Amino acid sequence: MSNNIKFLSIAVIAFAIVGAGLFFTNGEKQNEETVAIRILDSPDTINNWEIIKKLDGRDILAEEGVKLELISSVQSTGGTQSLQALLANNIDFAGSAWPAWINILASGGKIKAVFSTSVVTPDKPGSGLVVLENSSIYSAKDLIGKKISVNVLGAEYDYLTRQYLSQTGLSIDQVQLIVVPWAQQEQVLRSKQVDAAASFNDLYFNIAIEKGGLRQLPGSRSYDLKGNNIILGHGFREDFIKKYPEAVKSFITAYEKSLRLVWEEYQKNPDRVKKTVEEIYSEKGANPKLARYYIPTWSPEYPFATDRDIQYWLDIFESEGKLKPGQIKPSDIYTYEFNSFYKEYIEKKGVK
Repeated sequence: MSNNIKFLSIAVIAFAIVGAGLFFTNGEKQNEETVAIRILDSPDTINNWEIIKKLDGRDILAEEGVKLELISSVQSTGGTQSLQALLANNIDFAGSAWPAWINILASGGKIKAVFSTSVVTPDKPGSGLVVLENSSIYSAKDLIGKKISVNVLGAEYDYLTRQYLSQTGLSIDQVQLIVVPWAQQEQVLRSKQVDAAASFNDLYFNIAIEKGGLRQLPGSRSYDLKGNNIILGHGFREDFIKKYPEAVKSFITAYEKSLRLVWEEYQKNPDRVKKTVEEIYSEKGANPKLARYYIPTWSPEYPFATDRDIQYWLDIFESEGKLKPGQIKPSDIYTYEFNSFYKEYIEKKGVK
């Protein structure tokens, strides 16, 4: 059967741009020191600098001279939508899984990742495909003709599903993808509106699993398919980088510093960090239970994405005929030119 993409439920993000002062006035070049970086902010998204400020009062953004302009959204958007908003100049900074970056660059979009997060390891393998405990689905072949929910098309879980199917000679055209935001994945699965959920956010996944009645399909997790890897790239439009290089450097420094500070505090006192995250969720109007399963997105064992993380996806795109061989290189997608933490890492470890 054809891949009938059906939108079951998707959060509509309203960007109040025109007349709201979110664009730079008449295209005039702003002072480098005063530029405010526009980022999406939602109740269920917590930034590491928020955690540090709540933990010990340190304002990492202020320390690095970073100014932000928060663009409110109802809930977390999928990475594809975030990058599209970035490309459209609705925001200045966004993150997504590598497939979404590749799709945009393949279409001529000028964006660049400048750091990465969300490490996948044996201890944090990813949710994979999840079905009801009493489901008749036990392998990829059992998914033929079934409905599978993904949080967004063209990103990590969409392509992981494709890879899981392809291992047994199946294609994405033999299933039906349904777009469902992270927060609703459990609901649509338990109500049998879909047969499998492919894109649980780790926090929502752990809450759902704790309730029982669900199981994972063996071999469908990110670690099963790719081994150790870093999923997400975060970055800017290339024109923004060129226009405001110092603002980009400062933001990267603040982001990387806050990642490490949260990780360090978590090693010393995970309960204190989780309690802090719970307070922030409550204050922002999100589900405080998410904090119970909070895990830092950074790891000293795998602190930076490598060409291998991205080449994995480039090879897939080329094998599917979506890219010509060598059309896009990992270096076209990301750079550590503005990342002082990476330079220190290279000097200490002597790796690349």
